Amino acid sequence: MRRLLWFTLGFVLACLLAVYLLPEEWLSWFALGGALLLAGLTVVRLRLRQHSRRKTASFPLRIGLALSLGLAVGLLWCRGYGLLVLDPARTGAGAYEALEAELCDYPVDAENSRRTDVWVELDGRRVKARLYLYGALPELEPGDRIRGSFKLRRADRNADGELLLSLQAKGILLTGSGTAEAVAYGGAPFRYFPVRWSRAVRERLGQLIPADAAALPQAMLTGNRDGLSPADKNALSAAGASHIVAVSGLHVSMLMAVLILLVGRGKLSALLGIPLLALYALMTGASPSVLRAAVMLSLLLLAPLVGKENDPPTSLAFAGLVLLLQNPWAIANVSFQLSFAAVAGLLLASRPLLDYLLKLRRVRKLLRWAGPKAWPRLPRLWLLRLLRGGVRFVCGSFSASLGALLFSTPIAALSFGVIPCYGVLTNLLVLPLATLVLEGGLLVLALGLVSTTLGGWAGWLLAWPVRAILGICRLVSRLPGSLLYTDAYGIAFLAFVGLTLLLVLLLREKRLGWPLLSALAVLIGMAGLQSLDAASADFTLAALDVGQGQCVCMLTEDFAVMTDCGGTGGGRVGETAAAWLRRHGAERLDALILTHYDTDHVSGVETLLALVPVETLWLPEVDFDPENRLAVENAARAAGAELRYVTEDETLACSGGCVRLFAPVSDRNDNAACVSVLYSAAEYDMLVTGDLDTGAELALLDREELPRVECYVAGHHGSARSSSEALLETVRPETVLISVDSNGYGLPSAEALARFDAVGAAIYRTDECGDLVLSVCEP
Repeated sequence: MRRLLWFTLGFVLACLLAVYLLPEEWLSWFALGGALLLAGLTVVRLRLRQHSRRKTASFPLRIGLALSLGLAVGLLWCRGYGLLVLDPARTGAGAYEALEAELCDYPVDAENSRRTDVWVELDGRRVKARLYLYGALPELEPGDRIRGSFKLRRADRNADGELLLSLQAKGILLTGSGTAEAVAYGGAPFRYFPVRWSRAVRERLGQLIPADAAALPQAMLTGNRDGLSPADKNALSAAGASHIVAVSGLHVSMLMAVLILLVGRGKLSALLGIPLLALYALMTGASPSVLRAAVMLSLLLLAPLVGKENDPPTSLAFAGLVLLLQNPWAIANVSFQLSFAAVAGLLLASRPLLDYLLKLRRVRKLLRWAGPKAWPRLPRLWLLRLLRGGVRFVCGSFSASLGALLFSTPIAALSFGVIPCYGVLTNLLVLPLATLVLEGGLLVLALGLVSTTLGGWAGWLLAWPVRAILGICRLVSRLPGSLLYTDAYGIAFLAFVGLTLLLVLLLREKRLGWPLLSALAVLIGMAGLQSLDAASADFTLAALDVGQGQCVCMLTEDFAVMTDCGGTGGGRVGETAAAWLRRHGAERLDALILTHYDTDHVSGVETLLALVPVETLWLPEVDFDPENRLAVENAARAAGAELRYVTEDETLACSGGCVRLFAPVSDRNDNAACVSVLYSAAEYDMLVTGDLDTGAELALLDREELPRVECYVAGHHGSARSSSEALLETVRPETVLISVDSNGYGLPSAEALARFDAVGAAIYRTDECGDLVLSVCEP
């Protein structure tokens, strides 16, 4: 019996309870409850053995014993982890005048700072933290030590005290910001050798492979996706192929296949393979998916050496147990959840599905026709072998892809909000090429060590399958209905698939054709309904949830315009805006308007321009934030967008309405120099004033005749110095949208909220409601 499997399931249940449900101080009591359950089951087992000649307990009882033991041990382990690891880190939060930290990775650019992960020593304990460093910095490497003034905060809470798990799930317990005042170069400690080697591999691949194709092999071999452009990341995600650049069991399996091909199976492959797996896992960042694959393959290599037969479910359970013992909060990591869900689907569903496909009448007929019995005189005809292999490969890839998606799709849909509709098709096309790229990348590195010329030629050849993968993904991502979003339609599809799977299991149905065809039909139907729903409104107005920033959209039947694209998260805001446009049927923007150049209004523009075609970019002709302005202008020229400057009022016509752009009322280099925008369609108006202050609003009222509006986007995110009484009394909005995030700026202010209440406006905030969308249909 697979006792370890059931023990691990109990341990996983304990981690889920500790992370998502139970207060930490309750864990000990629930562990006691688990121990009492274990004791009770043990007593039942002993009584059964006394009254029966059988020396072993019944199967359900043994499962219960293993589960209850895993639950009790898991709860105690989580409580101990909290006391010994989490609590010291939490008490270490605060301001430090001379904190010393050791870098464990290379710094990367962030918003107005450089981000790096470090080890800090607090009260004699080493704690992993993420620091945001300001000011000029020399070139830093892992192992270097920095000293400076930093303010540390708990990584599991935001400014409002809400629970955050993403960093703690990765073992990062504190975040901080400050200025590094001194640097001590640490040389090259051995423990940071994999990180340094990973960077050396990326740089060498960049030298040997053409620039337009180097990023994909770099990501597949090292796990670093910084070189991929936003457009390529979006295409891979929309096509359902992003897993080929997220280093996982697929890449580890390919790597081991190369090793076995070179040295064969046996003791040598185990002796070389296990250290190689450990090194590769460290080099690629030791993500849960890589560690899971490394542990499972290590057990596979060790099994023959110790005279045991490898059991995949037990290996999967052992790998999960190893990761959770290291950090029980890793169960909240999306990478952990997706990796184990995908492998569980492969183990449970892929083989039955493959057997079903190979038993289909037409498949069997094709295999018999291409078999040696049908061509006795040509048994070695390579075309027939290729045909048989191709049929088996297609059936195997289809069943493996579908099995991996069975449990991972709901998790991905809840985490990322989308379901790639053509993921299985994409995998059939790109997986052979991905294998070629990974193994070709290793060959390029090997030849590059011998000769730069040979490595360069190999890199030139490797660029072609890379371009083929990216070309396929770009094409698939542009197909109608490529993404199903997890709104009502996406949830309905997931619910239907879940109920169908449950029905198949309950009825023990072996004919899988009807479930597959019905799921496909529902997927097509939901995608079609989603498209019709997006096109049903005469026009749509929205203030997107971009954190502390602003991004406002208007869509009509033939016109799409966006005002500002910036907020918390930098480039991710551009991805958010592009995804929202595609979700609502807009594949391009007729106009992108920037009110001004503050980072929280433009941080996502460069990414948006890379993802969505923009016909015209409208800008204020001011020198406020010149660096941001130059970056936006360069990105617009690179994307082929026309640059227009708002030096006087402009009107953009669209079906059923127009967009009026009011030129800045001041040429001062401050928030008074903002472009204001009035959206008008179907007798519905929405006013956006950017960050105009009270004085600029009064100047705007003196110069323009503003109508009464149905909707007003709160100026300067609800600042007390904006949204003046004079402006509100003039436009008398029925609805006020506030684009704001949990922050330390005190926004929206109590004064502004009181003024909105005074005019009787309904107030909606993105930090409380998410995306604020108004869909208006003409009567």
